[in-house]
Amino acid sequence: MKDKMSIIPMVVFLSVTFIISVFAFLWGMKVFSPIEIRKAALPKEHPDPLREALGKATNGLNNLELVGKQHYEVYCMVCHGERGAGDGFNAFNLDPRPADLAIVRKKGDEHLFQVISKGSVSVKGSPLCPPWGATLDEDRIRSIVAYLHTLGS
Repeated sequence: MKDKMSIIPMVVFLSVTFIISVFAFLWGMKVFSPIEIRKAALPKEHPDPLREALGKATNGLNNLELVGKQHYEVYCMVCHGERGAGDGFNAFNLDPRPADLAIVRKKGDEHLFQVISKGSVSVKGSPLCPPWGATLDEDRIRSIVAYLHTLGS
């Protein structure tokens, strides 16, 4: 019994010493300093990789254009294509082919809004471009119009 009692203080002492040593090591390595971690992790030529990654992900689009891009990809891209050139996945099935949106957007925002909301028939175009006005509200259609202006740039 006496042998067990003499070993307990030694185990406690070594455990506390180990914990303090680990803490001191980590403190010396600046593990507890987010500023030091950030300084050490960031190379000088890229001061903010999160901002850079976000810029690449959004391709420089503002919030309205990003929302428009999402709706364009769902409702328009299948026929008009990724860049709006009228070469989407479904374009080969259509006669006449979908319009190149670079040409259409020169007619102005209200023209684009009318085509999207009421269909291309509303501007004496093909009956193949459906009216999305019953599906999309005005704000969503305006966001698509805003996004269309980014396709040519």
